[in-house]
Amino acid sequence: MIAISLFTLVGFVTVLGFIGNYIFKKTGVPDILILLVLGLLLGPITQIVPSDTLTGFSHIFSSLALMIILFEGGLNLDLYKVLQESSMAIVLALLSVISSMIITSFFTMFFLGWDLLPGLLLGVMVGGSSSSIVVPLVRKIKTSEKIVTLLSLESAFTDALTVVIGITLLQVLAVPTNNGVYSVSHGIASELSIGATLGLIIGILWLRILKSVENEPYKNILTLGMVFLAYSFVEGVGGNGAISSLMFGLVLGNARTISYILRSRESMKTEKTMKEFHSEISFLVRSFFFVYLGMIVVFESYFLFLLGVLLSSLLLIGRTLSVHLATIKKPHLMKNRKLISAMLPRGLAAAVLSQLPVVYGLKNAHVYPDIVLTVITSTVILCTFGVFIISRVNNGKRKKDGKSKK
Repeated sequence: MIAISLFTLVGFVTVLGFIGNYIFKKTGVPDILILLVLGLLLGPITQIVPSDTLTGFSHIFSSLALMIILFEGGLNLDLYKVLQESSMAIVLALLSVISSMIITSFFTMFFLGWDLLPGLLLGVMVGGSSSSIVVPLVRKIKTSEKIVTLLSLESAFTDALTVVIGITLLQVLAVPTNNGVYSVSHGIASELSIGATLGLIIGILWLRILKSVENEPYKNILTLGMVFLAYSFVEGVGGNGAISSLMFGLVLGNARTISYILRSRESMKTEKTMKEFHSEISFLVRSFFFVYLGMIVVFESYFLFLLGVLLSSLLLIGRTLSVHLATIKKPHLMKNRKLISAMLPRGLAAAVLSQLPVVYGLKNAHVYPDIVLTVITSTVILCTFGVFIISRVNNGKRKKDGKSKK
């Protein structure tokens, strides 16, 4: 009976994930909302799946989701576009994350009476936009490819940035030291450099191995296994496994460019089937993670829910200020400030990080998931409505321009 119930749940989540993704493409309503509602119905609301039976799996689910999603994200990034737009995207990502940390730390001090570091940790959790929502949404507006690339890169960078800073802050809070600032900065630099370097090296070596087995079946499954091994190895030597997964994917996704840079005698390429396969694996993991998140979250008070809504509004203000600072003397970007500002939906990285305080045994660990889930839902709704309004305004301008030309 348990097996049948489990199979039913797996099948139902998979089908609903597909339907949600289809609705997202057609209407622009993010599937995250549908998956979270399903999780809430199965867990806290009906108790079909008791929340306390699942909380012990948070660390495993979180690590799996980060590894797969970031690898797939790197696989679909164009290296030339990364190099061309990376400086602007990094500036925007840094400003967005820093503004979120500052706003949230003051917010938690005032409303929750927290110290600085726990507030900064919550700020990091909700500091980055979700690439899985931003990219499809921004493409629906028919904006320039430069804006699409900028927002895609920014969301990828903030995912990586929030993960590195978040895990470092968690380690500092779990094992307090007298020189906290030094520990944080040193930890970030160390984990980032080790993870990125090993991810690049493993990716280049794996390209050569793939070339030798290009006519063999099951290459994509073999690559997936390598992603797991690379993540484990990098974590084991003190690097950041999530960053290594991102760099590993970036190398494989730009095989032809990498082989040219390395002056390889044999030209290597990324097969379309590899991207399709890992995209489907990413979709599956993502769908189950958001349902899981909905099942394990327990709102202890309406106060935390209201705090999450208020924090989301403040994050929108911080996002708008960050965009204005980042786009000074950039005419093309200044014209699209409203669109860039609206792209603040929090997603997978925030959800994953919100589960880690419980794993690290931090004080007030139960508060993080409640606030973060509310922020994810609120920012997704704000982004969806913002994009809808902006697209209506843009369409109206196009119609006026068309009539004036006639």
